[in-house]
Amino acid sequence: MSERTPQPSTVLACLSILPCLLALLLIGPTPLRAAESQPLGDNEKRVVILYSQPRDFPATEMVEQGIQEALNAERRLTVQLFSEYLDLSRFRDTPQRQALADLLDQRYSNGQIALLICVDVPAALFLMEYGEQLFPEIPVVMCAIPERLKDSLLASPLGGRVSGIIEPALVARQLVESAFLFKPATKQAVLVAGAFENDQARAVALREALQTVRPDVELIDLTGRSLGEILERCEKLPRDAVIFFSTLFVDGKGRSFVPKNVLQSIAAVTDKPIFGPYESYMGYGIVGGPLISLRLEGKMAAEAALRILGGQPFEAGSFSGVNTQRTLYDWRQLNRHAIADTLLPPKSTILFREATLWDQYKYSLIGIVALVTLQSLLIIGLVVNLRQRKKAETALRASQRELQTLAGRLISSQEEELSRLAREFHDDFAQRLAAVAIETGTLEIHSQQLDPPAREKIGHVKDQLIRLSDDIHAISRELHPAILKDLGLGRAVNSLCINFADRENIPVDCHFEPLPDDIPPQTSLCIYRVIQESLRNIAKHARARHVDISLKLSANHLLATIEDDGAGFEPKCARHTPGIGLASMRERVQYVKGEFTIQSEPGQGTVIELSIPLQRVEYEKTKNTVG
Repeated sequence: MSERTPQPSTVLACLSILPCLLALLLIGPTPLRAAESQPLGDNEKRVVILYSQPRDFPATEMVEQGIQEALNAERRLTVQLFSEYLDLSRFRDTPQRQALADLLDQRYSNGQIALLICVDVPAALFLMEYGEQLFPEIPVVMCAIPERLKDSLLASPLGGRVSGIIEPALVARQLVESAFLFKPATKQAVLVAGAFENDQARAVALREALQTVRPDVELIDLTGRSLGEILERCEKLPRDAVIFFSTLFVDGKGRSFVPKNVLQSIAAVTDKPIFGPYESYMGYGIVGGPLISLRLEGKMAAEAALRILGGQPFEAGSFSGVNTQRTLYDWRQLNRHAIADTLLPPKSTILFREATLWDQYKYSLIGIVALVTLQSLLIIGLVVNLRQRKKAETALRASQRELQTLAGRLISSQEEELSRLAREFHDDFAQRLAAVAIETGTLEIHSQQLDPPAREKIGHVKDQLIRLSDDIHAISRELHPAILKDLGLGRAVNSLCINFADRENIPVDCHFEPLPDDIPPQTSLCIYRVIQESLRNIAKHARARHVDISLKLSANHLLATIEDDGAGFEPKCARHTPGIGLASMRERVQYVKGEFTIQSEPGQGTVIELSIPLQRVEYEKTKNTVG
């Protein structure tokens, strides 16, 4: 029984190889075998990339992104990539590594591989052990390798054909210096790193920097401890402690982790500032500082590989680490640990800055301010325009008042002149004509002895003189209607209508309501003159057969209407024809603050309406009198 039972170590070794083989098979078949049958062109190259971690690992993704950026920019060469994701943090035992080596040997032993890119420490150590067996004489470009590993690489069998991109130890020193600049009162510095070979190699630079930059600060080295112990120690740190997180792929109990997830767990249990050397840690709890960019490392490694593939002389042992860092800070962590922006180095980039109200509503605020400004300008423009308009209206009203005053003066002067002429006609010419008529009548009496023809001529002259005297009396009354003052507006207008009807043989119907006795003289004269001018225009232009004239009171206004059934006219056209009749009537009505309207159409007759205000006391007095 005992001879047939396998040894436990053999069983465990076999079982440990199975996950390794299954993982690689799950990656999928490599197209290299199918490509071997196809000849390569002059500008076609095959490159194998060995990644230390799985494909979905954050560090792997960032390096792969940088490599693709460089290859996408290449125009001369056609590069066929064959990527292997070794997951060496899980497959750490010798049988597992040997199984990986055998599988890679089967895949690439007959392939025309032009170059090999090796990413991260585990893949580099794996290649140092199996590189001569798997990829003999093929140039190797290292990527994301700590500077302290350079000497080991050059001393290995790969030394004559290796170059690449390293992570300078100076970056770790600069990170430690910036941390102590932000927290000068630090008494304890805690170094957190895992137990894997990758963790051990990367923690060296931070440990040496902490020991040399501030020897007075106590170093608490938690490298290789279990995650539970690390979290417990970090949770109980004193106020003057600072945490430096390197990497933690495997803890002291052999469990595998993603470093940024571990970092996030530490940040959740402690309120102490945390510093880490990699850009991929941003947003997971570190403050920031000079950080190594895995994306830039991948890009520079791919560019170095393209130079070798393009025919540039290969320089074995040439390593570079410049231009692979970025100075980044987490705004949230700066605020959390009271680190002033003024302490940051020039040209630093601050990420995760919470948007201020200005940042959130900048365009809305700009739009609102612009709208308010525009509205303010419009309001100012409207106010200025309104003021100018008011000034113009005030000036217009002043001009109108001046014009009305001038018109009133002209009307008064006209009336005074007409009154003077009426007196001249009545007192002088009419009297003289009456005297001549009397003398002619006396001459007619004493001319009985004359011949009948002579007597008839004398009688005819006497009659002409009498009629001329009557006409002068009539003209005198038209020039200055004294009847207005003597008998009032109603009788004066009625007399005017009777004389018009007799003279022109046009019937006139007058409709007068009882009017007050104390109508202002200017109002009475205005209405009389408008009716007089209207009758003159009817006789001259209208060819009317009938005229209606009315006077009445309405509220506190005196209304007058002159209507005829004559030829009519177009009021708009009348404004452009010579003559002062209508203009004179309108000016007279405006002078007494009344309203003057004309309604007329060709062939439809004409209606002229006046509305002149009276004082309220006058109207009430008239109502009481009539009542």
